Amino acid sequence: MESREEMEKAFLRDELLDHETYSRLVKSEKNAEIRKLLKQLANKEQEHIRIWSTLLGKESANVKKPSFIGVRVFLLLLLRKTIGIGFVTRLLERDESGGLERYNKGLKSGAMKERDKGYLRRVISDEEGHETAFASKVEKYGGELGYTQSIILGLNDGLVEILAVVAGLATVATSSFIVVIIGMIAGISGTLSMAGGVYLSSKSGGLVEDAMKNTKKKERVSPSREGYYTGIYYFVGALIAVLPFILGFGGATGILLSIILVGIALVVASTIIAIISGTSIRRRSFEMLAVSLGAAFATILFGTFAKIQFGVSI
Repeated sequence: MESREEMEKAFLRDELLDHETYSRLVKSEKNAEIRKLLKQLANKEQEHIRIWSTLLGKESANVKKPSFIGVRVFLLLLLRKTIGIGFVTRLLERDESGGLERYNKGLKSGAMKERDKGYLRRVISDEEGHETAFASKVEKYGGELGYTQSIILGLNDGLVEILAVVAGLATVATSSFIVVIIGMIAGISGTLSMAGGVYLSSKSGGLVEDAMKNTKKKERVSPSREGYYTGIYYFVGALIAVLPFILGFGGATGILLSIILVGIALVVASTIIAIISGTSIRRRSFEMLAVSLGAAFATILFGTFAKIQFGVSI
């Protein structure tokens, strides 16, 4: 079990990280409402820093800001620009929820003095307010999360489907060029099919909602924008799967590199989905990898069987 001092040092490091993160995000945030919230949170985290520094006394000087703050802020800004404000607020909400869980765990611990627990209860009350504030912003910008889901839907389908195509082709193809041509044809076809399908599905869903007078209206997303994001990112997923063959690799080497690249992309995609849905990142990643690698393995077996049994080659 952690000692009281170790626990309070961990709390101070968390507050230093959050304060510096919010302070840096304020400088580049153009949305006035979000910028105001970030300023308020940074000021509140500064109060928490004073609380833990006072309780630790001279030992607080040994607690330094985490070295990865710059990387964290860079990634948040990148996500803000590429995926949107809805996802970033969801991510920050999840982070606040994790911090609140650690504080509650500390409150139940027998290591802290009753006086220190009084300060901890005050901090917990503030953190609950932070989580609520982010939750309200997530609800407000929920439409943006709809577009994020379209991005991940397209990317995931492009990765899984085209990986299966190129893995099967590579076992019977006589050159990487053939895999590239057929893989990209399948990618372009899938892009158009996915974009059109999502557009029609979204538009039909909007018409049904309009027809049902008793249905509570939600924030509307643009069918054309949903279709665009789904199609574009399907093509990106297809390109990732075909990339090793574009670079000239073929056969088992090309298949292996394609699987590695697709696996990395799927872990990123599954992490985003897990954050949006509030589910386990590890479980979501395992499910996505199992499905994609299973499909690739099945097509490799079929291609190998066709080549050995029937002498198929292209």
